[in-house]
Amino acid sequence: MTVLALDLASRTGWAVGEPGQTPTHGSILFAKPGASHEAIFSKAWGWMESMLADFGPRTVVWEAPMPTSFSKGRSNINTTTLLYGLPAIIGGCAYRCGVYDLRKADTRDVRMHFIGCNPKRDRAKALVMGQCRSMGWEIKDDNEADALATWNYMCAILSPRLALSPTPMFGQRV
Repeated sequence: MTVLALDLASRTGWAVGEPGQTPTHGSILFAKPGASHEAIFSKAWGWMESMLADFGPRTVVWEAPMPTSFSKGRSNINTTTLLYGLPAIIGGCAYRCGVYDLRKADTRDVRMHFIGCNPKRDRAKALVMGQCRSMGWEIKDDNEADALATWNYMCAILSPRLALSPTPMFGQRV
């Protein structure tokens, strides 16, 4: 039951593996800064096809984009197009390739599961990265860390007995 989790953005974090196992993970920049949406979406589609062929996930999950009203005044149409377009591209590709268990995870739910709280963005990023490192996952950026947190969350939903616990034994979450 391989799970592919994604933190979709201009630099996308990804984590893939079976519940209870150590996931493979990384991040990818789909195109150079300033590239068109079409260039980004094209690269994302091709990358997704490769991920599906290489890892054969049965479930694909990504953090659901925030409603546009959430970041009113701090976002623009280009960002909104990217953050809503990438899930459509990734989901469409997965569906076309025969993966039908496509899920969206609420960022708050992922954070509550993985770090035990839902602080503001900058603090949350630092805590999630710290929790990943405490679990022995070497990460390069917060996109990769967010994907790992989402992967861990989905594994706990799909297979609670096999999921890796983000809470250290006899300890508190970070």
